[in-house]
Amino acid sequence: MTQQGDRLVRHASLAASIGLAVMLTTTVVYIGWPRVTSALGVKPAPPRPSPPAYLAGQKIDAPAAWYAGAPQTLIVFARASCSACERAQPFLKTLVGRMQGRGGAMMAHPAESQEDDRKFARSLGVADDRIMITPAGLRVKATPTIVLVNEKGVIINAWEGAARTEVQAEMVKTIELARR
Repeated sequence: MTQQGDRLVRHASLAASIGLAVMLTTTVVYIGWPRVTSALGVKPAPPRPSPPAYLAGQKIDAPAAWYAGAPQTLIVFARASCSACERAQPFLKTLVGRMQGRGGAMMAHPAESQEDDRKFARSLGVADDRIMITPAGLRVKATPTIVLVNEKGVIINAWEGAARTEVQAEMVKTIELARR
């Protein structure tokens, strides 16, 4: 083949590559990446779970009045309008009951529906003076979030979202060990 023939083959190959790239880009733009990947049988990577808001050993960002003066305090962040909170209500009531007489439990809630949230907290056994409005700026990401802290506000353990049965057993065990 001549030099001119080699150059012609290279140009044709380059043009075909560019054409293929344009065609793929147009396809992705026109029908969308999720449809292209599913048609090709490519499964997207699962989303990375976000790190928990509260970790054992950290100091909680809640007001000191919530936990000061008690060996342990169970802080329950919940809302009456939260379906996971409503499903967890019997278990939350059990946790609050286990904290009676040795520190205490309190519930924090958003400011928008105070009376419903107060009724919900009372149904768990939380005393009226232990029902607080969650101040802006706390790291709470999900409800219910349950945080067990010591008298200095250091987190003993924390749980986010609705707990499965095995996690509930771990929660009860942690609370029992913390009170010794």
